[in-house]
Amino acid sequence: GRSLELLKMIDTIVFDKTGTLTQEQPQLHAIHCFAELSEDKLLAYAAAAEARLSHPIAHAIVAAAHARALTLPVTADAHYQVGYGIQVKFADTLVRVGSERFMVMEGVTLSPAVQELQATSHELGYSLVMVAMDQQLAGVIVLKPTLRPEISQVVADLHARGLTLYILSGDQEEPTRRLAESLGIDHYQAN
Repeated sequence: GRSLELLKMIDTIVFDKTGTLTQEQPQLHAIHCFAELSEDKLLAYAAAAEARLSHPIAHAIVAAAHARALTLPVTADAHYQVGYGIQVKFADTLVRVGSERFMVMEGVTLSPAVQELQATSHELGYSLVMVAMDQQLAGVIVLKPTLRPEISQVVADLHARGLTLYILSGDQEEPTRRLAESLGIDHYQAN
């Protein structure tokens, strides 16, 4: 009750970005293939690898595969490294799905084209999930955050009440700035 009484004294609201302003689960934005593999095949391998994991990125990849009605290949053996990625065996092919750090750690070479794609995507606030087959980078899945449908109205209502709004994010400067701009939030802190 005391907290509710104090609400009338609040003049500033600080929002966390992920899961508050945006939905927790990102959505598929694009698939870039760097090997002789179709987008659907690359997505099917990634979804099969991620199918048993419970984090939002895994859910986004599996949801995208289901939306395309893809048949997922059967996995033989899987090893998940928290914060990096997953390594899965499909028949005679070793597939790795994860971050740039994971690919580098596993000895997978990233071309300048991939590094350029990564820089552009990070500026937009998009996440990259890399997919390697054996020791070759087969492709990259680009996921984008999705604003909560109600957030624009919430921000407008809070502005109408004269409140000062901030975004606090662990994300990079540019995507945080763009989000603040798009919502009309004047203050933000990134990184």
